[in-house]
Amino acid sequence: MGGIGGRNKGTGRNNIYYSIAWLIKKLIMKKLLSIGLLLLSVSGMAQTFPKAYIDSLTSVALAQKNNDPITLNRDSVLQLLFKATLPADRIRMFYYIVGNYDELTPKQALYYHQLILDSARKNKDKVLEATVMAELGFITSRNGKTAEGLKMIYQSLEKAEETGNAQAIGIAYNNLGNCYPNNIQLSKEYYNKALTFSRKGKDYDFVVYNLGNIGNIFMKENKRDSALAYFLESYRLAVEKNVAQGIVYTLLSLSELDDGANAFHYYQQISRFPYAVRNLDVQRSLDGNYAVYYMRSKKMDSAFYFASRVFNAVKNADLSKQLGALKLMAMYYEALPNADSALLYVKSYYQLKDSMFGNKVIEQTQEMAYNDMQRSKELVKQKTAYQNRLRLYGLSAIAAFLLVVAFLFWRSKKKEENAKILVQQQKEQLQQTLIQLKQTQTQLIQSEKMASLGELTAGIAHEIQNPLNFVNNFSEVSNELIDEMNIELGKGDIEEAKIIAFDVKSNLEKINHHGKRAADIVKGMLQHSRSTSGTKEPTDINALCDEYLRLSYHGLRAKDKSFNATMKTDFDTSLEKVNIISQDIGRVILNLLTNAFYVVDEKKKAGVEGYEPTVTVSTSRSPLPWRGVGGEVIIKVTDNGNGIPQKVLDKIFQPFFTTKPTGQGTGLGLSLSYDIVKAHGGELKVETIENEGSVFIIKLPFV
Repeated sequence: MGGIGGRNKGTGRNNIYYSIAWLIKKLIMKKLLSIGLLLLSVSGMAQTFPKAYIDSLTSVALAQKNNDPITLNRDSVLQLLFKATLPADRIRMFYYIVGNYDELTPKQALYYHQLILDSARKNKDKVLEATVMAELGFITSRNGKTAEGLKMIYQSLEKAEETGNAQAIGIAYNNLGNCYPNNIQLSKEYYNKALTFSRKGKDYDFVVYNLGNIGNIFMKENKRDSALAYFLESYRLAVEKNVAQGIVYTLLSLSELDDGANAFHYYQQISRFPYAVRNLDVQRSLDGNYAVYYMRSKKMDSAFYFASRVFNAVKNADLSKQLGALKLMAMYYEALPNADSALLYVKSYYQLKDSMFGNKVIEQTQEMAYNDMQRSKELVKQKTAYQNRLRLYGLSAIAAFLLVVAFLFWRSKKKEENAKILVQQQKEQLQQTLIQLKQTQTQLIQSEKMASLGELTAGIAHEIQNPLNFVNNFSEVSNELIDEMNIELGKGDIEEAKIIAFDVKSNLEKINHHGKRAADIVKGMLQHSRSTSGTKEPTDINALCDEYLRLSYHGLRAKDKSFNATMKTDFDTSLEKVNIISQDIGRVILNLLTNAFYVVDEKKKAGVEGYEPTVTVSTSRSPLPWRGVGGEVIIKVTDNGNGIPQKVLDKIFQPFFTTKPTGQGTGLGLSLSYDIVKAHGGELKVETIENEGSVFIIKLPFV
């Protein structure tokens, strides 16, 4: 994190085993905190430097101060690391382990970093891998291997971007910003990117750190108003989210903006936080601030005491902390008459700084020129010629560069033109393929419609054939009876003729009855076909289901005389009529019933012992409100076939998907049925158990 004033990334929550008392306290404080922060933000900004506002925030922070244990069982947390489900939880546990690594030696810190990195790679956890690499890169850079460390952080950024995890990307950008202390603009650019991604990833710890880092950049640019705005926002958020490290380091930064007027006041407040007490880096920062304060106050003995504490404390720390300690000692001795000691520390400081950040030594060519005024004119000419050669080389290099750029531009343009031609050709091919696909789709849909029409036609023919058979039979019998009656009349047997006439009349009544029955069937079919306009009409769902059950069964019987199955119905007689396009819903029911009869027939043909093929149609009403309307009608088509395999269950409503043999199904029946039900504002779903059967459920709203 390398955030505000230091490198320590722990948030103070360094133990995953929170105490119950701490949780209860946090719940109580959360509500009070939100109210308090709102009042403070309104009232605390009135003065130029809002000391009262900062003190009020500090009071809130101290009221909810973190009381986690000073020590941490890192190995216990390590065992739980990869059991965490969310990447954010694993990142947080990673920082629990390595966060306060002032408690660890550098060797121990690297051990835990490398151990977690290897485990992340083994578990293919790229988010955690990127985070650990960013941390290792920062540690490597701070120990003098700047190029190696930066390379590792850039690699971590690439990995984080591959995952798309905003939190990991923000951490990588934050560490890049920390590695360019001498390039203010580049650091600011990285910190701003880190802030954007940390906010997106809701990583409030790093949001706090980056706000403080940007504030420190503005301090270097002497833009104190901007720095104050960022520090205040960082401090407010740190208090609100209880980010222990952010609270301490931001308060240190704010103390610097107060021009030292209230330095001791802020230092004493910082010392009251448990995080500051147990964290060695915070203690060094406080000692350094005390040293600077006493230097300004000309209390050099006290200044030396605290500067020496810092210098001795960082001997085993990373080079960046050693660099800060050398600078502090150089400041101390520069304030004293002992110039030799000051020069010693200044020299050590710049040597270490140059080894870390690769600053080149600048040749003092102007001083050499002033000291050598007696050089001969020949040397001056040589120098001039040398400079002219440099200019010529520079112009030649620029010309060559421009030629290369022009060539690359020409080649790029050529590739672009070729690519456009290729794209156009591919576009034309795709358009042609799309046209063919639409034609094929239209043909398949028409085939599906014709298949449904064939099933309907077979069912209707069977339904009408029964009454027609009765009409024909009774007509033939009546003709025979009339002949007999004529014979009896010829004999003069009037009574026998009357009896025969009575039988003829009875037959005519039966003919009339079955003729009306056939007429009713035709009338019903005409009523269903009349709905082709797409207009919804009140429809008796029970009658519709019963009618299409018979049509489906007889249609299949017409195709295969050996087909037989048990039909069961369970209709809710209290159902009122439902506004639907009856032809469309009838088509859905017919399709589901046809499929059900097909699967039970297939199971029967497989020779299952004791198997009785059965198809059941039921209707019911759900009394609960559904999608803002008064309820729903539920139609269930149940079969005891082989069920639907789980591996294809998600595909059955997709167009052109079928489990039937080639040539026996278009794969559009269930797809069209699904679309019809959806168009009615309903649902079509399936429940299935392999080897036991399936239930297709239609839900339609009462509208």
